[in-house]
Amino acid sequence: MKKILISISCAFATLTINASSPISYAIEVSAKNPLIIVNGYKIRFADYAKIKPEHIESIIELEPEDAIEVFGKNGENGAIIIKLISSFKGFSLDGAKIDDRIIEKVAFYAEQAKFKEQARLEAEAKAKQEAEEKARLAAELKAKNDALETSRLEAEENAKLSATEKLKKEAADKARKEFEENQRLENENKNRAETEAKAKQEADEKARLDAEDKAKQEADEKLRLAAEAKAKQEADDKSRLAAEAKAKQEADEKSRLAAEAKAKQEADEKARLAAEAKAKQEADEKARLAAEAKAKQEADEKARLAAEAKAKQEAEEKARLAAEAKAKKEADEKARLEAEVKAKKEADEKARLEAEVKAKKEAEEKARLEAEAKKQQALKELEDQKNKDAASVDFLNKLEQDFKNSINNPKIKRVLIEGKEVTKKEATKLSVFDVETSIITYDKVNGDGTIEIKLTKK
Repeated sequence: MKKILISISCAFATLTINASSPISYAIEVSAKNPLIIVNGYKIRFADYAKIKPEHIESIIELEPEDAIEVFGKNGENGAIIIKLISSFKGFSLDGAKIDDRIIEKVAFYAEQAKFKEQARLEAEAKAKQEAEEKARLAAELKAKNDALETSRLEAEENAKLSATEKLKKEAADKARKEFEENQRLENENKNRAETEAKAKQEADEKARLDAEDKAKQEADEKLRLAAEAKAKQEADDKSRLAAEAKAKQEADEKSRLAAEAKAKQEADEKARLAAEAKAKQEADEKARLAAEAKAKQEADEKARLAAEAKAKQEAEEKARLAAEAKAKKEADEKARLEAEVKAKKEADEKARLEAEVKAKKEAEEKARLEAEAKKQQALKELEDQKNKDAASVDFLNKLEQDFKNSINNPKIKRVLIEGKEVTKKEATKLSVFDVETSIITYDKVNGDGTIEIKLTKK
């Protein structure tokens, strides 16, 4: 829960702060910020720190449960309501305006909080007084029990003494008891006097606080009435100034309309003279353009005849060039067809040769795979034989060496174990008995080989 700590006696009471004597107050904030209201406007919490103590007239803090009653969900983290001194104008209030009726509810909840705080203090004082009384009674009971125990022990001791000693001891005990009783009474009187003095002091303090609260409440009411009177005067001044401004605005508007009418008349006269000048200029321009159009028409006719003659000549030249282009195109097409026939024949020959090479390679690969299969079969049979009796060391070494040689073959470029590519060094760490199958394939284009190794299930 968010808690704002202010260095005042009651954080829930309305405070009147003297602008001439700045106060010091500490603020503790957690992750969630309370609602901040300044002069009836909601502001950002970041702007709260910009307010100086000497500019504050009053401040009210509401706990979350009271703030929710007043402001709804917006008050779930508590609320701080601040009123600035009327002479301070340097704080911008551009937040949302809070309804005045809601602000009035704030004072009610603050007053209720004040009463709750006072009741709590009274309850604490009562509980403390009851605890002290209980402790006193317990001490008296203990002292009484101790005295009874002492009397019992003394009675037992006296029974053992002679009559003379008993009388002597009784006199001494009586004197001691009288002294102790006097001391006890004196202590009780002293404690009672201290308790009465303390109770009187607390009653005086409570009366003083009540008087201060009453005086403060009266002062707040006086300030409120003064503020209302000031606000009414300011509203009257504002209305008067608004009326004067409206009258001045109407006079200015009348002057402006008169000036606009005069300016429009002058502009119309100027436009008429300009239109007459423009009409004369347009007539002169029309005559000039007609003369130019006639001269241009004659020149265009002459140019058209020349263009027709030139076009005829160009058409004849174009027909000649088209005939030459057609003849060249036919010759090119014939040469292209002959080249395509030749190229097709060469491609067929090349395809035949490649097919022969491919068939040969496939036959070699088939033979290699068959040999590899036979080798795998032999390895399997050898593994079976090994489970029965030990195989020849030389044969096993040779088989291991053949397996490693197949891996280290320069034509082998890739090694795959269970589909995962590894280095040749890692592959040679395997034993031939760890391998279930090994298949070698060669790329038909560049001849690079790949060995694929599948491990035994063990």
